[in-house]
Amino acid sequence: MDFDAFYAQVEQRDNPNYRGKPVSVGGADNGRGIVMTASYEARAKGVETGMSVYEAKKLCPELISVPCYGPKYEAIVLNLMKMLKEHVPDESIEQYSVDECFADLSPVAKDYDTAIQVATDIKNHIRELENLTVSIGLSYNKSYAKLASKLEKPNGFTVITQENKEKIYKLPVNKLWGIGRRIQRRMWGLNINSIGDLANANPGALKKEFGINGTVFYKMARGEDTSEICRREKPEKSLSHNHTLTVPVYKEFEVLEEVRRMGEYICRKLRARQITSKMVSLTIRFEDLSYDSVKGEIVKHTNDDRVIYNLLKQLLTKLEQPSVHRKARMFGLSVWELRPDIHRENLSLFDEDLKNPFYALDKLKEKYGDSIVRIGVTN
Repeated sequence: MDFDAFYAQVEQRDNPNYRGKPVSVGGADNGRGIVMTASYEARAKGVETGMSVYEAKKLCPELISVPCYGPKYEAIVLNLMKMLKEHVPDESIEQYSVDECFADLSPVAKDYDTAIQVATDIKNHIRELENLTVSIGLSYNKSYAKLASKLEKPNGFTVITQENKEKIYKLPVNKLWGIGRRIQRRMWGLNINSIGDLANANPGALKKEFGINGTVFYKMARGEDTSEICRREKPEKSLSHNHTLTVPVYKEFEVLEEVRRMGEYICRKLRARQITSKMVSLTIRFEDLSYDSVKGEIVKHTNDDRVIYNLLKQLLTKLEQPSVHRKARMFGLSVWELRPDIHRENLSLFDEDLKNPFYALDKLKEKYGDSIVRIGVTN
C-alpha cells in the first residue's frame, strides 16, 4: 500500500482551497525550505521531492508551499495501522515507511479472488476512515507488490501474477528496490535498461559486477523474491523528534509554545506504543547552526503531557536563550529509559492526584484532529 502524495494529499483534504491546485509540503511560500512531497498537480509542472522550494516555484509559480506538520501525519498513520489490524493479523503487517506498508494476505486469503476482495475492503475502509486514497499493488512477492503499487497512481489497484508479469518487465531498471543512479549507470554498461533486461541477463555477469547484490537484483527482477514481513523484535530504547521551523523564533512565548507542542507530540508517541519515559533531553539549534542541549530526569516514569512540559520549561532555563540577533531554527527532543505503561496514572477516579485520561483524549484527536482538545497548563 502506497499512500498517494501522502503529506500533500492530507493538506488538500484539510483545506478546500488547496484542492486541485499544485501543493508542496516542507517549506514556506517565501521560497525557503525543501520539498518533502508534492501533489500530483505540482508534479505535472516538474516539482520533485528534494528540490528547494525556491527552485520549485521557478518551475511552478502558482505552487502553494505549506510547512510539514509531522504530528498530524503520524496520527493518521497510527489510525490507519490500527484499522489494518481489523483485516489482517498484526504479525502480517510491516510498516515500511511513513506512507508505505506491506500486508501479507495469505492468512486471510487462499487465492487471488479472495485477496482482491480483502485488498478492496482495505482500500474502501481507508477512504471511509480518513478520506484518503491509496494505491495498492497485489502480487505473490514483496518486490512485485511494491512495483505494482506504482503502476496506476493515484488511487490505483494493480494485480501482478505469474501470467502478466510483463507489466513489471517493461519498467525502467531503476524502479527496482535498491537500484539508484550509480548502479543504474553500471547496469546501462551491461546493456540492461529495463527490469525485463535484468531478469534475462547473465546471472554470472551480474554477480561478477555487483557481488551478492547482483544475485539479489536478478532474483527480484524475475519475481523470485522470498523475503517475508519484517517485524521489529527488539523494543525501542529511545524516541526522538526534531522540528525545523519555517520562521525562526526568539520570543519567550514562541519558544515555550514550540517546546510544548513537541512535548505533546513525543508523549503521544509514547502512549501510542504503550510506554513511559524517565529521561529527557532538549536541544536548540540556532540560525548560525550552533546548538545547545541539556538533559533532565523525570521524578518517575510517565507519558503525561504536563509533567514533560514542566520539565522542559526547567531545562530551557539551562540553555542558551534565543535572541532577536540569534534566533532558534530547530528544536529537538529525545526520551529514553523506557518501560511499559501500566496505566496506573492515566485515569484513577479515587486517587487524590487525579490524572487526565490521555488515551481517551488521543482517540478524540485521531478522529477530529489535534486541535479538538488540549490539556491546560500553567506557564
